[in-house]
Amino acid sequence: MSAAVLASHPVSSAHAGVADAEWDFALQRIGGHFLQSTLWQRVQTALGHDVVWARDERWMWAGAIRAGHFPRYVYLPHGPSAVSIDAMNGALASAVAAARARSLDFVRAEPAGASALPALTAAGAHPSRSIQPRWTWVLDLTPDEATLRRGLSAGHRGAVNAAARRGLSFRASVDPDDIEIFLRLQERTAAAGRYRGQARSYHRAVAETLMPERAAALYIAEAAGDPVAAALCFDFAGTRYYAHAVSDPESGRKLQAAAPLVWRMILDAREAGARRFDFWGVAPPVPAADGAPHHPWDGFSQFKRSFGGEAVERAGTWDLGVRSLRHSLYRAAARIHR
Repeated sequence: MSAAVLASHPVSSAHAGVADAEWDFALQRIGGHFLQSTLWQRVQTALGHDVVWARDERWMWAGAIRAGHFPRYVYLPHGPSAVSIDAMNGALASAVAAARARSLDFVRAEPAGASALPALTAAGAHPSRSIQPRWTWVLDLTPDEATLRRGLSAGHRGAVNAAARRGLSFRASVDPDDIEIFLRLQERTAAAGRYRGQARSYHRAVAETLMPERAAALYIAEAAGDPVAAALCFDFAGTRYYAHAVSDPESGRKLQAAAPLVWRMILDAREAGARRFDFWGVAPPVPAADGAPHHPWDGFSQFKRSFGGEAVERAGTWDLGVRSLRHSLYRAAARIHR
């Protein structure tokens, strides 16, 4: 990070461990993301990562330290959050100072909003391989149900209307043990050569940490008593996040269970008072040029867009060097392996 930017912003000392009880209230006021909440900090702790955080009146950030042999860095998912570009400068300076104090090689940041780009440029940050998607798809839940239904594509509306005729039923669970249903479906998907998803240990840590707090719920589609699709969502500050989903490669697809399952998640979120449904990642909304390869996310991105809503761009994933030589070596190695 440039010495001038760092010197011009007094930094608040960073703290180890999950943040205090006031953190989430402050995060909501500043418009921060769920992945900056104390709930997600607890998930990171359950996964074995050390958590560090800092804040002042205008900014806040929390991160998990990735402390292998090389590289060693702190990752701030969808953070820092700040009220202005100048405040973002202060937040980035604080994160760099915290990383330097812990002998880390760099800070990996994903500041909230594309408006953070000037602060990243001033800090000398380098764009990195995306961790959280730069583009997401967000549905406004404040209209009535009839209006939301009109926003569905014809295909999704048909699948929703036909769900009962196809023998599908849906339920939501906050029992952590039910994550095993999700994991069994994920195994079938992987065995069929499709998406493998996150590790079993990750999903179990998420379920055991968040579901008892009712910050996560597992939605399950069943046919004749057998699970054919499942989706995990997170709830925070008026937003429901569509986090992970899986469908049986045979029966789930044949019964078209995915769309009515998500529709149930949307309606339940609206009824509970949520204002937004965040689909958590889509391909950039730029069509491929003639002859150019299509984006690997095109298929499920179209699925998400077919519920209505709009694209939202975030700043993306950026690295701020702390130990210059080690960070340069890491960047060179990353370029070779792309």
